[in-house]
Amino acid sequence: MRIDIRVYIAIVLAGLMVAKVLPAQNRDKSAAKPKEEKMQVPSVDDKDQSYYKQFLDKDGGYKDKKGGYYNVTAGTYTDETGGVVDNWAGYTYKSGSYKSRYGDFYDAKENTFKLTDGQVIKGDPGTTPPQAIKLMRDDIEARGGFDKDFTRKSMMQQIRLDHPKPNDAHPPKSN
Repeated sequence: MRIDIRVYIAIVLAGLMVAKVLPAQNRDKSAAKPKEEKMQVPSVDDKDQSYYKQFLDKDGGYKDKKGGYYNVTAGTYTDETGGVVDNWAGYTYKSGSYKSRYGDFYDAKENTFKLTDGQVIKGDPGTTPPQAIKLMRDDIEARGGFDKDFTRKSMMQQIRLDHPKPNDAHPPKSN
């Protein structure tokens, strides 16, 4: 009996999700709080929104100083090399390969899933990169890793870096 590779990958990814989520649920929530607070990026508050909106194009997108483009309607950021970051915080390479926010990788050329636990799973011969990416995004979403505002928040922070307000006492440091 032959099992469809997509079903197998879904089962494997679901097993990985359970293995990673259950221990996290048992941890003391207060212990993780300081780390989360350190990772917080100062948000762009409502009064600043009007200042930053002047830098948006007619579609509500923004081209940054590095040559990348934020498309908040699509929920994507296309970098200067043509790679795309999405609201799942994954990265799609120009080749069609995809790296998830958790480090799992789909190699489009080899049609292979390389998981962070070391497993390498060959995709079904008919699997297309969009199908593989959807499978990985579904896994990210099941782990709670989808943020519908990720691109918008990233864009506003980049605008803040590219165009600091004249009276901004503490502009963010650029990389």
